[in-house]
Amino acid sequence: MSDTSPRDQAALLFNAKQKAARLPNPGEEVWRLRNPAGRGQWCELRDNTRAGAGWDVMLLDNGELMFSRRCADEALARFVAASTKQDLLRTAWADAAGDMTGPLTQGGV
Repeated sequence: MSDTSPRDQAALLFNAKQKAARLPNPGEEVWRLRNPAGRGQWCELRDNTRAGAGWDVMLLDNGELMFSRRCADEALARFVAASTKQDLLRTAWADAAGDMTGPLTQGGV
């Protein structure tokens, strides 16, 4: 067997069992905002410390990832999330935490 071939040759067969698809692990939603046009953004924190990767701060716009920042600890991640929210509130975004439970839709539809 060469160095590049898999150890489990049966995995190459067309009828080999497939591994289960990896499901995304949702983060903790920290805040949710809405702009006057009805678009929504929210922030999630994900704890990846068990893997040695720290914390992720993720900003989503109608479910699509806008940006993500890796932080060394939870305190820094919460500070980044709060700072981002503060910046958005200065630019006509409004708090929508109790407004909707699901993803916000574009155009208020």
